[in-house]
Amino acid sequence: MVACTGRSDVFRCLGRVALPELGDWCDLDLLQEGVLQRAAAFRSPHGEVHGPPCGPPSPLAREVARTGRPELLRGPSEEVLLALSPEDGAHPLRQDAGLLDCLAVPLRLGDQLVGVLSFATRTQALRLDEDALALAEELAGCVAFALETYRLREELRRQVADFQTLLDVIPVGIGIAQDRECRCIRQNTWFSRLHGLPLDSNISLSAPDGERQPIRYLDEGRALTPEELPMQRAATTGQEVLDVELELEVQGQRRGTVVISAVPLFDEAHRPRGSIGTIQDVTARKRATEAQRFLAESSAVLSSSLDPEQTSRTLARLCVPALANAAALFGWRPDGKLGLVSVTHESPAAESLIASADLPALSEETPIHEAMVSGRPRLLAMVDLPDGGHGERADAWRELRWRLGLHSLMLIPLATPHGVAGVLVLGSSERTFTEDDLTFAREYAAHASYAIDNARLYREAREAVALREEFLGIAGHELRTPLTALQLGLQSLVRHAATSGDCVGVVKWVATCQRQGERLNRLVGDLLDVSRITSGRLPLVLEEMDLAVLVEEVAARMRPELETAGCALSLTLESSLAGSWDRSRLDQVVTNLLANAVKYGQGRPIEVSAVATADGVSLRVRDEGIGISGVDQARIFERFERAVPDRHYGGLGLGLWITKQIVSLLGGHIRVESEQGRGSAFTVALPRRVEG
Repeated sequence: MVACTGRSDVFRCLGRVALPELGDWCDLDLLQEGVLQRAAAFRSPHGEVHGPPCGPPSPLAREVARTGRPELLRGPSEEVLLALSPEDGAHPLRQDAGLLDCLAVPLRLGDQLVGVLSFATRTQALRLDEDALALAEELAGCVAFALETYRLREELRRQVADFQTLLDVIPVGIGIAQDRECRCIRQNTWFSRLHGLPLDSNISLSAPDGERQPIRYLDEGRALTPEELPMQRAATTGQEVLDVELELEVQGQRRGTVVISAVPLFDEAHRPRGSIGTIQDVTARKRATEAQRFLAESSAVLSSSLDPEQTSRTLARLCVPALANAAALFGWRPDGKLGLVSVTHESPAAESLIASADLPALSEETPIHEAMVSGRPRLLAMVDLPDGGHGERADAWRELRWRLGLHSLMLIPLATPHGVAGVLVLGSSERTFTEDDLTFAREYAAHASYAIDNARLYREAREAVALREEFLGIAGHELRTPLTALQLGLQSLVRHAATSGDCVGVVKWVATCQRQGERLNRLVGDLLDVSRITSGRLPLVLEEMDLAVLVEEVAARMRPELETAGCALSLTLESSLAGSWDRSRLDQVVTNLLANAVKYGQGRPIEVSAVATADGVSLRVRDEGIGISGVDQARIFERFERAVPDRHYGGLGLGLWITKQIVSLLGGHIRVESEQGRGSAFTVALPRRVEG
């Protein structure tokens, strides 16, 4: 048989060769998964495939397939018709064809049966005999060989296609060089994609000048020569070169970190004739490893200091050069505006430039201010960098930005459970930050925020301990004073009662003991109120009452203290200041404010007024005493805070704090107006009803 390249070629060749030499009727049946099926049918005069394969194999073909022996039937006879006609309805058709002789031979590949080849003649001049049977068996061997060749070729083609698909989809670059100099390296899709070059380009550094690509492999910044590359070394030495980590640079741009391995190819004499190389992009893996190491080391460094200011400076310093060329921390300044807290630059000269610059506070229009308020991180390009405001403020920030040469920024708020502690600004003058960079910077910021919050908590704990010690000293003194007076009073009371019938003296000492007992009771009550308010367990018992009546009752109760201090009290009260409040707690507010006015009023007049307002009622207590400085006004409403030395004025520093908490629970607010040396005025505004 002539050379056939495909299955259809085999069929056509079979038809032309077999007919009419072996008859004018030919069927080809093949075994498919153990079942004999019609593959082709040929008819004279041209030997072409006679329509699509149809119908089941003939009984003769089935018998040959079962026994594996050739069969020859001569006619004319009913036996030939039955051998070729598996269905009764086909008998007339076969009979009309005038069939005389038929034969069938097995198709074999070695000992394996693969099909059956059947022939029939309907021409008296062409009769089938033993010679025809031998020729048919020889032809069957050729057909089986041709079909197997086609099958193997198709199988090879599928395997090559599968292998090529594997090469294209496997996330590893593969290059093959067929010469020892590796002057031409064939590559798969991943190899070309990794280099960012066309698939048909020659990736070899040893390529002829006209084919050479702008590629460099760097080892710690040094470009390798072609002879030093793994594939060239494997092809030259015949030795494996495994896991060489290099930096890849294409057209002057870093494309990341790669790991290259190479194994040699050998000829028949086992001499190296080329190599196969693999290249993997490990940029992400290396970056993740370095990131984890950086986070671990930076967390240890940040946690080593419990000073918030030192921690803030450290977190900016750690970012350079690991994350950026420059790092700055912005936070709230004492004046309430946003400004630069600390800065680090990889260039000492640039860092000195920033430190020496007279930079104004950032305006509310800047992205840094927006990040501080919203707590949302941002990536910024050169055109989006903040100016810091308008006019001279903008000029200062623009000048600094230009001199530093930054063209990409990341703004990362340092979020803590108590709000945003600051904004970490990372700048690069070499590349544009990506979303991956921002994600990692945010993770670092989370570690930094944790360290900052720990430092803050540590400082607050130390301050709380110092405050506690101060409070215990003050509380001990304050509690000892009424106890001492009470003890002396009781001793005097016993002495007067035992030595004389001086009723006036007894009454005097009883009154003294009573006042000191009330004072002691107020001090203990204040301490209990602190505990209740702090734990959220200060209940309110609301009832209908008149504020003016309550003020008059408190003033009457405190008249002895007013007289002792020499403070004249004037009341300006509107009638019918009715509302729903907690009487005992509102009594506590009025008492605290009036007691403060007596304590700090220096014997001067005190004015108390209560009037109706559009939103409710307003209570005002004014004295003409020592007054309060502007700095102290912001803290006198805090717990245990005092604006005066405790050696001159008694008290626990709780009265105004308790007053503010009660007023807030009643839905109102309190404010102070004061100047040092010119007295103070405290104003309480309350709604007539407590909502909720």
